[in-house]
Amino acid sequence: MRILLIILWSIAAQFTYGQLATWNLGGPSPTNGREASVTPTFVKEGMTVSDLSKGPLVKSRQGNARGFSGHLAKDIRTFDEAFENNAYFEFTIGVEKGHVLSISRLKAKLRIQEFSAKNFQWTYSLDGTNFKNLHDTAIQMSNLSNSGSNQPSLDLSQIKDLQNVKAKSKITFRLYVWGNDNSQDKGKISVGFGKSDAKNNSPVLKLEGSITKS
Repeated sequence: MRILLIILWSIAAQFTYGQLATWNLGGPSPTNGREASVTPTFVKEGMTVSDLSKGPLVKSRQGNARGFSGHLAKDIRTFDEAFENNAYFEFTIGVEKGHVLSISRLKAKLRIQEFSAKNFQWTYSLDGTNFKNLHDTAIQMSNLSNSGSNQPSLDLSQIKDLQNVKAKSKITFRLYVWGNDNSQDKGKISVGFGKSDAKNNSPVLKLEGSITKS
């Protein structure tokens, strides 16, 4: 019995479940929202994670303390227009030697304003060029809270490309946005990620899953 328990413990020790990467934007050095990119706060051992950055059409304008956002430089009405005009936020993850990665869930706190983009589509790419949708229907946000609100949590456990990802692989995630009206109040067109809580510095973006030592 003791030997069996030792074997089971050894197998379990190779796995790490829970959060893989988070962006917590408060703390002692909070973001102002105008940054071109923000570094992840937490990255699980065995993987690499790039900064969260803005696509070329997303311009830094208004402040968003403890958040990360921008405005679209022109009106974008559809997902196809967002794709063609590079209206997105992006980050890339990699798997280090000796590890295998599986991604189970993506969570995000999104922030919109009265005349900003309100439609969101998460996508991923294995080569940085060809992107596939992570969900079938675009996420439509309507809560105008200054802090932002949580999008529906995305279950990624059934996407084969994101399971048992081998070492040296890279996956790029993009969040495309559209539906803004720049003819309206310029102070109310900012879109992006919401604010981390001032007290507990909660994440505005989080990937969950597991890493196995190969």
